[in-house]
Parts: sequence; C-alpha cells; structure tokens
Amino acid sequence: MTTAEATLESVLEAGENKYPEITALFNWSMNYEAGKTPFTIFIDLIGYSDNEIGMKIFDYSESIFKTLGYLELDYLGDALKEYATIGSDAYDYVVAILNAEAGE
Repeated sequence: MTTAEATLESVLEAGENKYPEITALFNWSMNYEAGKTPFTIFIDLIGYSDNEIGMKIFDYSESIFKTLGYLELDYLGDALKEYATIGSDAYDYVVAILNAEAGE
C-alpha cells in the first residue's frame, strides 16, 4: 500500500511502534481545532511547513500558551527528541501522516 492509498489509521498503526512519541503527539492533537494543535507547532519546528508550504502554519500572533500547557509541552518535547534521534525516517513518517490526513 502506498502512502497515497494509506488511511490515517493505517499509517498511525504502522508507525506506532517505531515512532510512539510522534504518534502520541498527533493523537493528542486531535483534541484541538485544525491549525491550532501541538502537532502543528511540531511540523513548524521540524521545518516541514517552511519546506513544503513556504511558511509557518501555526498562528504565532496568538498566545502559544493557549495551545501549550504542561502536558502538551511534554508530548511536544518527547516527539522532538524522537525526531532528533531518528531523523529523516521520522520526517517521512510525519509526511505520511499529513498525506493520509489530507486524503480523508
């Protein structure tokens, strides 16, 4: 199954063991309004937004602390550490999540 054919659920299930922290951050971010999630901040921080869209996605003119409490910061920190450890494979996983989400 290619990424284009993959459902969001199948992408998350396939990556859950190798990327548990990124998956957890994404799942927690489902509790937020689109574009105002901890995962949105994550993709801005890893450079996805600038590389693929040409600008940041999260609206930083609003208080970031409306989105990031202590629990969200913990999820974000763990996902960033995982990303730093795994690198380009983790980036590819994030792209697969976003592509699957866009396809739904």
